[in-house]
Amino acid sequence: MSIRRMWIEFGHVDGWAGVDFDVEAEVAGPGELTTPGPVRSGSTVTMAPMTSGSWIVIVPVKSSARAKSRMRLDPVTRRALAVIMAQDTVSAVAAADPVERTMVVVEDPRDGQSLAAVPGVEVFVTETDELNAAILDGLAALGPDAPGPVAVLPADLPSLTSGELSDALTVAARHPRAVVADRAGTGTTLLTARSAAELRPEYGIGSFRRHVAGGAVPLDVPGRSGLRRDVDLVDGLRSVTGPRTRAVLGLLTWSPASPGLAG
Repeated sequence: MSIRRMWIEFGHVDGWAGVDFDVEAEVAGPGELTTPGPVRSGSTVTMAPMTSGSWIVIVPVKSSARAKSRMRLDPVTRRALAVIMAQDTVSAVAAADPVERTMVVVEDPRDGQSLAAVPGVEVFVTETDELNAAILDGLAALGPDAPGPVAVLPADLPSLTSGELSDALTVAARHPRAVVADRAGTGTTLLTARSAAELRPEYGIGSFRRHVAGGAVPLDVPGRSGLRRDVDLVDGLRSVTGPRTRAVLGLLTWSPASPGLAG
C-alpha cells in the first residue's frame, strides 16, 4: 500500500472525508517559522483553533526517511507510520488545555507539510539532524521575548492524550525543571522548564539520568500513561491507542500482533 493511498484512506477513516494528505501545505523554509495556518477540509479552508494556556511545547521530528529504523518494516510503511504517529502526538499536545503554542521542529519540509494540517501547530524547519541541536533551534526561533514555561517531548508518543499531558504540565509547573522517563526508565519523554533558557535538553541514551543530575525533578507518571509509551519497535504498536495510528494499522495487510514481527 502506497503512502498516498494510506493518506487518502485514513482521511475517510478519521472522518476527514475528502482530505488528500498529499496536498502540499504551506511550510516555511529552513530557519523560518509558520504560524498556525489554515486546515484544508475538502474544498473549504478553515482556520485552526487555538487552545488557551501558557505553555509552549516543542516537538522535534526526525526525518521520516530515517525515523524508526529499528522497526522491521518496509521503508514505505515505516515512513508512513512515523508521520502518522507524529500526527497523533502533536494533536494531543495542541489540544492540551495548558498549551498555548505547539511548535513542531522538522528536518524534512515534506514531513512539515503533513504536520501543518494538525490544528494549532506551528512548523519550523531546522537545518540540523541532531536532536538536541534541533530543539535548541526551535527554542531560538521562539525569540528572546517568548514568555512562560517551555516543554519538549518526542514525536513517537501516539498513545498520548491531551489529559495526560495537561496533568503532567500542571505538576511540572511547580518546579523550575521537570522530567518524565520513557517506558524503559532510562530515556526521556517530557522535559520542562520555567523558561527557554533553563530547558537545557540532553536527549539520547541515558538522558533521564542526565536530566535529573542537571536538576530536573522526576515526575511520577504511571508506566501505562501514553506520555511514557514511546514506540521504537514493531512490538510497541500492539498497545497504541492513537486514533490515526490505529486507523492506519487497520489498513495494513499485517498485524503488529503477528508472530515474528517484534523488532
